[in-house]
Amino acid sequence: MAHLEYNIQIQNSDHAEIVLALIMAYNFEGFLQEEDVLKAYVNQNEFDAYEFETFLNESNLSFNKSTIQHENWNAKWESSFEPIVVPFIDNPQIFACVRANFHPINNDAKYDLLITPKMSFGTGHHPTTFQMIQEMSLLNFENKIVLDYGTGTGVLAILAEKLGAEKIIAIDYDVLCYDNTVENIEANHCKKIIPVLDSHCKNNNEKVDILLANINLNVIISELKNILEVTTQGAEILFSGILIEHKEIIYNALVDHHFQNIQIKSKENWLVIYCTRP
Repeated sequence: MAHLEYNIQIQNSDHAEIVLALIMAYNFEGFLQEEDVLKAYVNQNEFDAYEFETFLNESNLSFNKSTIQHENWNAKWESSFEPIVVPFIDNPQIFACVRANFHPINNDAKYDLLITPKMSFGTGHHPTTFQMIQEMSLLNFENKIVLDYGTGTGVLAILAEKLGAEKIIAIDYDVLCYDNTVENIEANHCKKIIPVLDSHCKNNNEKVDILLANINLNVIISELKNILEVTTQGAEILFSGILIEHKEIIYNALVDHHFQNIQIKSKENWLVIYCTRP
């Protein structure tokens, strides 16, 4: 299976975050950031290269591209993945360690999250995932039903089970993310996570007590009505994947849909939002 590798020139880390947010809508399967380049990977057979390259040119973003085989970029991604420690907010002595199976166990970590990324999103390195893990430490997951929308690697769903959730529905539209989530569920010996391949926030007739959505601004706003339908009254919700410059947009959208107790924090250029369903 051939993939395209786009090498997009960036000025610094802040610029990389902005570029990443701009191109998320094009359904790339993974990214690697180097010193002055953001590498983006996508299945060649499922991608409109002309449309994307037109967008890059109109945005004055310099780039080049090459065609590579799946196993090549996957091996490169795995080799660049280092363990990440995420301290909990109320008690920094308690922390989660996100690592791959080729990393040694961190015996001091209360929550050991074994994640082989396979180019899916969610290793804890990005400020959005890091913040989501931290904010999850403030919620009570005991015996709760949870929906992880845009699960990526399944890392948040796996942590939700380790925090005591009774049932977790992990949704992603990308088959590679779905397969990776299944693999990571098995690696962590999780029994309460149900992976779902879908693009919308659905949960049949069963409503959830906690909803996690680390995706992007446009998807979150488009799904707010569905989120209201799948959550219980007073359900706790965490959103991330939103740039700080879009704070007013997401805040107004949440207010318009009558979400309550809205609290917004940020790390670097990215927001994490807590709110409750009315």
